[in-house]
Amino acid sequence: MGATQAVSATSKTPVRAGRLILIHGYSASGAAFEAWRNILAESGVDAVPVAVGNYVTLNNEVSIKDLGEAFDRALQHTEWSSGGKDDTWTFDAIVHSTGMLVLRQWLVSDPYPRNDPRSRIGRLKHLVGFAPATFGSPQAKQGRSWLGALVKGSKDLGPDFLNAGDEVLDGLELGSRYTWELSLGDMVCATPLYDKGSGTPYVAVFIGNTPYTGLAAVSNHPGTDGTVRWAGCALNTRKVTLDLRRQSKLRDPYGTPIRCDISPWADTRLAAPMIAVDGLNHGTILSNPDPEVAKRVKNFLLLSDADAYTAWETEALAFGAPSLKKMDDASAYDGFGGAGWQQLVVHMVDDHGDGVTDYNVQLFIGDDLSESDARDFAAVPLIADTYTGDASYRCFYIRLSESMLTMNTDQGKPQKMWIELIASSGSTFLEYEAYTGDGGPSDKAQRLAIDSLAGQPVKLDITALAQRGNESLLYPYTTTMLEIFVEREPLPLGTVSKLFGFLPPV
Repeated sequence: MGATQAVSATSKTPVRAGRLILIHGYSASGAAFEAWRNILAESGVDAVPVAVGNYVTLNNEVSIKDLGEAFDRALQHTEWSSGGKDDTWTFDAIVHSTGMLVLRQWLVSDPYPRNDPRSRIGRLKHLVGFAPATFGSPQAKQGRSWLGALVKGSKDLGPDFLNAGDEVLDGLELGSRYTWELSLGDMVCATPLYDKGSGTPYVAVFIGNTPYTGLAAVSNHPGTDGTVRWAGCALNTRKVTLDLRRQSKLRDPYGTPIRCDISPWADTRLAAPMIAVDGLNHGTILSNPDPEVAKRVKNFLLLSDADAYTAWETEALAFGAPSLKKMDDASAYDGFGGAGWQQLVVHMVDDHGDGVTDYNVQLFIGDDLSESDARDFAAVPLIADTYTGDASYRCFYIRLSESMLTMNTDQGKPQKMWIELIASSGSTFLEYEAYTGDGGPSDKAQRLAIDSLAGQPVKLDITALAQRGNESLLYPYTTTMLEIFVEREPLPLGTVSKLFGFLPPV
């Protein structure tokens, strides 16, 4: 599965025989990889050519999709294409921050089927991400402000003067439509692009366990390396779908309608979890390479089979475990022991396929809803962000405590979880509804609006709906994509609505 290996006549050590491409992040340049290029050369990785990419981000008209296409053009029309038009040669890549999105965009835009020798996914053999912006960054909104333009904007006089790269930053926003759709295209699709077969790349993700210090600390956000969320960098992602429309379109393996579906964790595909690095932040992981990380990157680039990859990942996670423990401790709050962080990206859609832009989601954890109302349980603390371009997309950052992950010792299952939903149409003519039964005549609508008639918000037992008693939404240092479908109804229900009627007969 990895690049073809050769053996040195003197050392008998495997030597890479493929190309290595380095891709920087937002507002940087290829020079940002100088330190890593040097340490890789010292370790012998320069046995083959190393190419340093250099691309434009500080232009308000350039998007990440444009950069993915431009990357392919560079591969085709430079010396790295082995003859100008050859698109069958293979390579490895090391990316930083936004560079991960550029490369993933290139992969999902593949015009060739996976079994074609020209397919992009078959050409990339190893992918290393340093603090990758896999699901964006909380700093993206700041970057679009005037202050952000002054700090990060283009300083070259001309049409791009003080441009901050609006299109790129739009894709980098937390909960953006772009990262949602990109993830559906490569990570949680029917055939994920990163599997354990022979035609997709191995993936490794490293991130520093400390935020910025000094003046740069003003931009720090909780649970980040200063720029990227710890729980939003790895590829160990899954998707949960709640279908609360009158007639659910979800089906179990036997064809029976269900209300909740959970995509599996890494099974046939790679998990690519986060490997923590002590004492480094988003910038220093690139400018001040850790020698121990460099050794593991060198070994990673030599991997050529699934068993070797599994052994490498096991050792790398053990290396990062002490650093990860410090990140867990940093998530402690209000006297509760910290258990890390988790990211939840939510998209709410109505039965017409349109986004619901005014809603609220709250999580509760308890043991049994029949014994106590969910309101008696402490709400799971969330850091909420709304995507600027479409408020139907939200991103919630969850500070996990040890008690949230405690097993129910009587049943050997995680504690149950409830989700509380509120949604408003903004009109007295329309309302959002949720159906939680079998869709039959007795399945009554539950109003998602909050007013004197609606009463309490709709509370849904996620554990029961999933029909998997040992499942939970909470897994540290992962991202869960939660898609919620609801019904949009003219009012009043059960009779002629106020939106359309007939005049009295003459």
